[in-house]
Order: sequence, then structure tokens, then C-alpha cells
Amino acid sequence: MKKKTEYDLKLFYAVITLVALGLVMVFSASRVIASEQFSSPFFFFQRHAIRVALGLLCLYIFMKVPYGIYRRFNFWIVAGAILMLASIFIWGKSARGADRWLKVFVFTIQPVEVAKYSLVIFMAARLAEGRKKLADLEKGFLPLIGASVAMAVMVGLQPNISNAVLLTGLTLTLLFIGGCRIRHLATFAGSMVLATAPFLYRMEHIRQRLSVLFNQSAYDSGIGWQTKQSMIAFGSGFIFGCGPGRGHQKYMFLPDAHTDFIYSIVGEEFGFIGTAGVLLLFTLIFKRSLRIAKRAPNEFGRFLALGIGFTIFATALINMAMTMGLLPTAGLPLPFISYGGSSLVTSMAAIGILLNISTQGRDPETPAGRGRTKCMRNSDYARRTAAPRTAGGRKR
Repeated sequence: MKKKTEYDLKLFYAVITLVALGLVMVFSASRVIASEQFSSPFFFFQRHAIRVALGLLCLYIFMKVPYGIYRRFNFWIVAGAILMLASIFIWGKSARGADRWLKVFVFTIQPVEVAKYSLVIFMAARLAEGRKKLADLEKGFLPLIGASVAMAVMVGLQPNISNAVLLTGLTLTLLFIGGCRIRHLATFAGSMVLATAPFLYRMEHIRQRLSVLFNQSAYDSGIGWQTKQSMIAFGSGFIFGCGPGRGHQKYMFLPDAHTDFIYSIVGEEFGFIGTAGVLLLFTLIFKRSLRIAKRAPNEFGRFLALGIGFTIFATALINMAMTMGLLPTAGLPLPFISYGGSSLVTSMAAIGILLNISTQGRDPETPAGRGRTKCMRNSDYARRTAAPRTAGGRKR
């Protein structure tokens, strides 16, 4: 009977460190705007603390639920996520010209955050059926692509182009790892580019963000203001930063300082040391997810761990690259740190699933003699120390 291993504590501590940093940074980055708009510097911090508590509860629940249950209900999970995305166009809540939020009782959620991990579960379940079925265009490849395209299209129409691109990239990555035929992947990728390029070209804000990326003179215009202020924040922090709470960009200079651009405030107040530390923690999370995938007892657990690790790491990389002017401005939060309940809670629930997978596999770092029962060790000792026998079966 296979022995159950312990939870991956390195993964757990890395996530808790990022969450704790998020509490500090949300208060620091939001206290000015909270005082200005709500007459309380703790307005956003209190709400973020409640969401952290809810996220920790979800992490605990999901780390206790056997991950195999998601494979059994993978179709209904992804179908529910698609229905949530579709309901935005009927009951969605609009903000800044985008319909990305859905009111559920007293909570306002962003369904795309649920959709990302639902797609991971669905794809992991299908890829676990083997390469032979995946090679079948009608029964293996197209159903996977259909779910991904449906999600990406609905997310793109919100509009939320950054998350639509992330969903497509997640699909291509898992299909490649799963052994999908290259010609199928190339055809799908080419078709997506040809179908979406004219649509994206007609969107004015996409053209403006691309102009800021490739033309630094646009920093002085209104469309490049956010990127310019973000770069000023990083420059002000230099190596060690100006100190917690002492940054200046949050004084109405940098928009969304406590949400999408919170990494810029980390750079201003903690400097290169702080930003490098955050990057290393996300790299550690990705590395542990790869290790968990390697140890997973079955293919579903392997693909599920890979998908969760890739989603969190890719989201973090895109957000950090955006704040440094390496990518166009995108509406992706920094996982575990940015203010926002949907991203925080779903990411911590996903980490709970990773932790559950980590308990199911073989521990390759355990020495050969560890973990064996006393009876087994005694029998090995007796066998090694037994006197050699003669041809007649008697001891010498």
C-alpha cells in the first residue's frame, strides 16, 4: 500500500510570503486614494484582508479534497465556467468600458479567473486519456480547442484581450506537452491569428497601447502616462528602495497603483531587491509545480499540476513585464499581491489543489531505507547475516 507523503511546504511558504507582502503593499499603495475617496486609509486594506481570509479558507478546503474528483466532473466544471462568461453579457457589471464583472449576491466576481482553472481541469482530464485519442482530430483535438476558443472569444468580447491571449497560450502549451500533432497546433495558431488580427486592429485602445510599446515618445502623451509613471517608480526605488510606505507614485501619479501596477510600488519602496525577490518566489512556485507534476501518480495529476503552475507563473510574468514597459498595458493582476478578490481566491484555491496532488505521489528524495517498516528492515538484516548454506541445504 502506497504511503502518503507530506504537503509541499516550500510551495506553501512561498505563497504565504507573497500573500503577506500583498497585505503590506495593498495598504501602502491604496491608503492615499482610499483617504481621498472614502475618508479612510484602511478602506481597501480591510476588504483585501477579508479576501485573504477567504482565500486561506479555500486553500485549506481544496488541499483536503482528493484532486481526482475534478476529473470525474471536468465537463460540468468547464460548462459552468462558460455559462458564467456568457452571463456577463446579460447581467454583467460594466466599468471603464468593459463588462468583466458579475454580481453574485453581495460579491462581485470576475468569471475569467474561474474560467482559467476550469479550462486547466478540463484539458488535464482530456489529455490524460492518451496521445492516441488526442491525435484523433474529431474526437480528441477539436473538443479541446472548442472549449478554449469559446472561452477566449467571450473573454475577448468583454473586452479583455490579455486574458484571452493567456487562455490561448495555456491551451497551446498543454496541447504541446500532451503530445498533440504539430500540424494541428500550427493550424490552430495560424487560424487564431488570421481571425483575430483584423478585430484587434479596429480596437483603438489596442493600437494606442502598441504605439506606447514601440514608440517611447508616446510616454509624454496621455496614452503613455501610466507606463511612464511606472518606470519612474522603478527608477526611484533603484537597488534598496525608498522604504515601506515612503513611495510617491501612489499620490495620484500612478493609476491603479494597488491593483494591476502594484509591482511598480514594490519596486519603488523595496527597490531591485524587492522586485527580484518577488520574481524568485514566483519562480519557486513554478519549480515546485513542475516537481509535483513529476511525482504525480497519474497523467491527470501531472497535467493538472503543470496547468496550474503555468497559469500562475505566466500571469505573474505578463504583469511584471507590463509594469516595466516590456509588454503593452494589460488588465492582468499580480497573483497573491494585487488588490482583487477573484484572482486572489481562485489562485489560492488552485494552490490548494497543487498541495493535494503533492501528497499523492512518490517522494524521489527519500533514501532507499527510509519509510520502511521495522518488520521489513529486520527481514533484510536476517537475510544479509544468514550463514551460507552448502549444496545439501545445511549451514556451514
